[in-house]
Amino acid sequence: MSKQSDSYSALAAAIGFRYDTVNNVLYGQKDGYDMILYTTVSGQPYLFSVHTAAKNALGANLTKEQIKELTKTVKPIGTCSQDGNNIVVTVTGGMGKKVNPEKLAANVTEGLAGLTNFLREKGFTPCCSICGKEEAVTGHKSEGAYYHLCEECEVSMRKNIATMKQPRQENVVGGVIGALLGSLVGVLCIVVLSQLGYVAALSGAVMAVGVLKGYELLGGKVTKKGVVICVVIMLVMAYMGDRLNWAILLYREGGGADIGLNVFECFRIVPQALSEGVIRKEVYIFDILLLYVFLLLGAVPTIRGKLKAKQDEGRMVKLGSADGMGGSMQ
Repeated sequence: MSKQSDSYSALAAAIGFRYDTVNNVLYGQKDGYDMILYTTVSGQPYLFSVHTAAKNALGANLTKEQIKELTKTVKPIGTCSQDGNNIVVTVTGGMGKKVNPEKLAANVTEGLAGLTNFLREKGFTPCCSICGKEEAVTGHKSEGAYYHLCEECEVSMRKNIATMKQPRQENVVGGVIGALLGSLVGVLCIVVLSQLGYVAALSGAVMAVGVLKGYELLGGKVTKKGVVICVVIMLVMAYMGDRLNWAILLYREGGGADIGLNVFECFRIVPQALSEGVIRKEVYIFDILLLYVFLLLGAVPTIRGKLKAKQDEGRMVKLGSADGMGGSMQ
């Protein structure tokens, strides 16, 4: 096990929870509320999301004022949100990758106690995430989302997943068309931002998201093959967008319009303008490298998210189970 896993195991023992090593989550009960603790922020392994299910007897949701009260009175809790019966708060156990184990356990314990006390005070009782019945529940992870399910809803969700789990075929041609259309948004951003005097490199991130989203929309799904295609399209279209931007500059400020050239003719002579020093080579190289850096910054997390979603597609696991989908208990 890694040092982080050892730390999570120790934390689970300190707060009376169990640690699912496969799904990397802590789960258990606190004052009658079923709880799941997990991390989602890269580089912040001790910033936990605490997921529970509870409902108000009158059917009311937590108000903005109540959420503000919770985050103000319980110091370890940073944020709070509610979606149906699911309530999620963030608990800070430390910053960065180094943390004091005793302080981590103390912060999490205080955060959980504060949350359960607050929910009871506001009339929220433990329930099933789906049906809202006040019955015994167990923690589950399905397609990347967490649930606290009663036995009936667990069976129903498994049946629904089995019914809907039809493998989608990847339409490469449609995906390529979608990626190209998505890339046009990035090209437009490159040109518009640059002409307005902003850093066009920021458009690299827009390009990455647009290409991947376009491929997924018209291609059905993004596979590893789709990722390779998208990366190639990103690189080519980022270059084309940057070159178009320089063509417009040549037309407007480099004398292109004065000698009767249009933007498309200026686009064609960009290499010539570089060789003749009309466009400073060091500026051109710096701009396109910066554009590619932002492209990378946008592409990497987006690609990881798409592949992770594909990995989780059609999966449902009971936390702590040992059925090949769940984790082992420590």
